[in-house]
Order: sequence, then C-alpha cells, then structure tokens
Amino acid sequence: MANFSSEPVRWSLSTQISAILGWFETRESVVWSEVCCRRYGIPSDMAGDVHSESWIKVRSALSRRSEQFPQLHDQVSGNRYAARSMQRTAIDIARTVRRIESRSQVMDDQLLDPAVLEQMRQVDDSVTIERWRRSVVTHARHDLNCSGCPNDVVFAAALKLLALMQIGDQGSISDLMYEVLQDIDDDFPAEKSDAARQRKSRCTRCVLNLLRDAAESAGVL
Repeated sequence: MANFSSEPVRWSLSTQISAILGWFETRESVVWSEVCCRRYGIPSDMAGDVHSESWIKVRSALSRRSEQFPQLHDQVSGNRYAARSMQRTAIDIARTVRRIESRSQVMDDQLLDPAVLEQMRQVDDSVTIERWRRSVVTHARHDLNCSGCPNDVVFAAALKLLALMQIGDQGSISDLMYEVLQDIDDDFPAEKSDAARQRKSRCTRCVLNLLRDAAESAGVL
C-alpha cells in the first residue's frame, strides 16, 4: 500500500512574497487601511497614505529577505502578514501625526509673546473691548494683506477669536482657530486633515498679527 504524506505543501519564498504583496491589490486591504485610521485616530483622508506606505515598507523588506517564512504556506497566512504590517505602519503614522499636531499647537501659541497673549485674554472692560474691535475694523480696511487666507476671512476670524477670548475661553490658540475657521469659512475642511492644519497655521499668523496691531493702536496693550 502506498504511503501518502500528510505534510502541507511548503511554499517557496517567491510564492510567499507574491501572496503577501497580492493582498495589497484587494478591496480588503483598502477597507483595512480605513479601519486602521479609525482605530488609531488618523484622519480618514490619510487612509491612502497608510495603504501606500505600508506596501512600500513591506515590498522593501521582502526584497531583502533570503529565507522562507516558516509558518506561511497559504493565502490566509499571507493576508495576515500583510494586514499586521499595515497595522504597524498605521501606528507609526499615528505617532507622527500626534507629534506634528503637538508641534503645530506649540508654534501657534508662540506666534505672540505669551505675556502679550495673556494681556489680550485679560481685557474685560466693555469700553476697551469696543475700542479694540473698532481698531480691528480700521486695520482690516487699510493694513490687511494676508497671503494665508482671504482678507475677509482673517477679519471675521479676528473678531470671532477676540470674542471667544473675552468670554473666558481658555482653549489653546490652535484649538480656538480650528473652531473659528470652521464656523466662519464654508470652504475650511471639517476634519483636522493635513490641508486643514496647513490652512489654519497660515491664517493664525495673520489673525494674531491683526489683533496685536489693532490692540497696540487702540492702546489696549
């Protein structure tokens, strides 16, 4: 009687690599990149970045490999390897995004000297505030020339930010600017995407400069 081996067929390294990379061409991999974004707090519009960067990393790692994977001998195992790799990439990207947001917030809050910003927050006399607002209007009419945002957006944002600071909102300038721009500008992205962060950073500088210049002209600071 013939003896039949029950041992599974062992895949060659080239077959393993094809199975792993092939997963990135499936709809499942696209859905998984979106899941990873939600799971690790990455903006949804970065799902494509997670997908492509993961593929690049995996392809690069596999190109250097010379030995078979000992436990990878079917498509399910190949899919799991690729999915875990994408998950690790998403974690790395999430850490990078958090570092960028942290640096962005620090930079925004340092656009004005902290002492000046604190003085601005402490102005609570209604007559002084009204004088400050009128000065903002005057500066917006004659001296405003911002390359980051349309002038009318800078003007409206300055008045809105001034109002928020005067009612005692102690949020960071970075967070307040997101709130202000989303409220007054229909074209501002709804989520904190890369485009939103860049737009907010440009607008913040112009808005704070307008508030500072207007305050100095009005004798508020």
